[in-house]
Amino acid sequence: MVFEITPEELEAADRYEVADYQRVRVRPKSGVDAWVYPGV
Repeated sequence: MVFEITPEELEAADRYEVADYQRVRVRPKSGVDAWVYPGV
């Protein structure tokens, strides 16, 4: 599932996630960079 969000929404998601989650930039087959919160 992919969501297109604003930079402000991304910052809010960072504040919401607990310390166990770290946002990581990935480049899927589409070639478009994306941010994900991989599971622990």
